[in-house]
Amino acid sequence: MATELISLGILFLCAIVGGIIAARLKQPAVFGLLLIGAIIGPSSLNLVKDASMIRMMADFGAILLLFIIGLEFDVSKLMKLGARSILIGLLKFAIVLFFGYETTLLLGFSSKIALFVGVILSFSSTVVIIKVLEQKDMFSRREVPLLVAVLIIEDVIAVLALTFFSGIKDSSIGIVSTFEHIVFSIAILVSAYLIMMKILKYGVNIILKNNSDESVLTFLSLGIGALFSYFAFYLGLTPSAGAFLAGSLIASLPNAKEYGRAIQPYALIFTSIFFISMGTLVNFKSVESNFALIGALILAILISRFIAIGFLTFLLANFKNEQPFFSSIAMISVGEFSLLVAKESEKFGIGIDLVTITASIIFISAILMSIGISYSEALHNFLNSMVPMRAKLKLERISGYMRTFFDQLEIENFFTKKLKSESKFALTLIILALFAFFVLRRASSIIEARYHAVALYSFYSISAALLLYLLSLVYQRLKALHYTLSVILTNVDSSKNLKKCTRILNNLLLVLSLLFSAMLFPLAMFALNLNPWANVLPFIFMTAALYFIRNLMMLIDGSYSDSGYRASIAAAKF
Repeated sequence: MATELISLGILFLCAIVGGIIAARLKQPAVFGLLLIGAIIGPSSLNLVKDASMIRMMADFGAILLLFIIGLEFDVSKLMKLGARSILIGLLKFAIVLFFGYETTLLLGFSSKIALFVGVILSFSSTVVIIKVLEQKDMFSRREVPLLVAVLIIEDVIAVLALTFFSGIKDSSIGIVSTFEHIVFSIAILVSAYLIMMKILKYGVNIILKNNSDESVLTFLSLGIGALFSYFAFYLGLTPSAGAFLAGSLIASLPNAKEYGRAIQPYALIFTSIFFISMGTLVNFKSVESNFALIGALILAILISRFIAIGFLTFLLANFKNEQPFFSSIAMISVGEFSLLVAKESEKFGIGIDLVTITASIIFISAILMSIGISYSEALHNFLNSMVPMRAKLKLERISGYMRTFFDQLEIENFFTKKLKSESKFALTLIILALFAFFVLRRASSIIEARYHAVALYSFYSISAALLLYLLSLVYQRLKALHYTLSVILTNVDSSKNLKKCTRILNNLLLVLSLLFSAMLFPLAMFALNLNPWANVLPFIFMTAALYFIRNLMMLIDGSYSDSGYRASIAAAKF
């Protein structure tokens, strides 16, 4: 017990030192905490020797960190995010994952290591980005709201990624069974979340009527966090996912701000515990042996961020001049979810110290982001002179077209309201069809064990008919959704030709489908345990996507004009 208490005391004292180091270097606290943790850890000064205690504190800190992040995540915020930010968030995750995956493969590592590296690089640090922007008085810039929306999307993807990796217990049981387990576990956890959301509002009022002390809010919040964390662990998922949902549950309450103020004094302690504990897991010898990999991954981050953020914000949000470069540099920093994914990789026995590699990348990317963000205009001026004027004008026309289309999607009118309702209905039907498949699959195994073949074939026939009916409903909803999107697109296109707009939409959907299939293919490689030769398929998909991109650009470039643009703006205002 004495050893554990001494180690804990050292961790807390050194957290203060880490904060001072970060402040002196004008870096976020994360930088100092990871650095001081690495220095006092077993691979360096060895001031903290108890490995089991370090692991426990890292797990505990991860749960508390996700709970704090969840407190800033109200579900209503997600519902208010526009299609533009959702698409950029999804594409950014997919593009960076693919770049990280292929870079790691080129360096001779296995596909399993490459997948974890790709996922690790995909998440930007909300903590670092917001802190640096505030320090440099850049938080009020026009680009920031969209970047924050993308970070919210990333948080959701990160929780799903953690849930996916934590839900894989035994690869020998098959991908369908594994996916079934994850889906049912998430469904149960989300159902508990929705039920608690209804009950908690009444329960909190009763508690506060009998005791208005602010400490009650703190203990109630932490109690709910602990309950959901255990429930997620019981379902075979990472406790961090339950903690995130618990924080989001608190954030959805009417008096959420009071809970935020009550828990705020403990937020720094919670995050410090996580980062300094993860820092103690860093092995400096591992940094030396993987120096080439770390350097290559930093280069992959820079290139993929400029494509995923810079080009996409230019294309979809019409960011101009230095704005795409500012956005790219602001999102360079790799974040806290990456450490969680790296820690989750340890149970797969991949044979490489991803925690140390991730911590090193966080150090370097945070410094590059902090220094480079002030030079976005200079970078823009340097690269802008290298782009031919003809290509620049063409890209600007297509950017204006796409931005106007997404502006139309965010305007409240009859068609956009119809689009939202049809999207919700289609998503509900898809989820229902998925659950029906898994429920019928489980039921078939029970019938097969207890009844004869005739009953089993009858059940198969009924199940097939039910699934086909559900799939036909999904198809009808998707078809209606497609038509509504085509109609909305006619307000953007100068020709006002529905048939032509349908062609444009079809090409756009094909491009997105092929790009997502290519860039998320590493997940299929991992889940299906495919041979390395299958890695050629993403490049085939990307080649096909380039063909449809060419068609799309020709259709848009031929239809887009200044008069059409003005007409679309007038229609939007109307």
